[in-house]
Amino acid sequence: MKQIDFELINNKSLIGKPFGGAKLIGNPKVKRPFSRKHLIHIILKSSKAKGAHSFLHTRNKKTINDLVKSTARKCHVEIKDYVNVGNHLHILIKAGHRISVTRFLRAVSGLIPRKLLKCEKGNPLDEPFWDGRPFTKIVAAGFRPFKIIKRYFDKNRRQAQVRVQGFDIFLESNTS
Repeated sequence: MKQIDFELINNKSLIGKPFGGAKLIGNPKVKRPFSRKHLIHIILKSSKAKGAHSFLHTRNKKTINDLVKSTARKCHVEIKDYVNVGNHLHILIKAGHRISVTRFLRAVSGLIPRKLLKCEKGNPLDEPFWDGRPFTKIVAAGFRPFKIIKRYFDKNRRQAQVRVQGFDIFLESNTS
């Protein structure tokens, strides 16, 4: 019984702690948080994904979506929810092993710039495509945290629909 309690306490300490993103500078000193019991929210953001290189551009949308889904299948990662917003991707996954998440993140973050910018071994990029490391956060189990993350994905889905229609505005305007 003590071992089970220790495992739960250890997992609770990882829940809600973010890792990566544009704020992480230098080499990380700790491993990316992982839990096989909980969902993992991933955000991949690029400021270079504009205009013809946007993830929502008619030439790129199907390619990006297929690439993310096929990579998840190859890396044994289950996609629970996925939103393509144009300049960033939100992915909610569940994985059985830490190495599966690592492989998925490496593959997706490497293949997307190769497909969009047509850069290969002889034609490398001059500067980084992504704004930072992939942002990950473990989502707590339960109805309320799942409802909150679902609402967040729906908000981003609506934002993507507005961008597809040609407007680069947010549905919810700031009233400050």
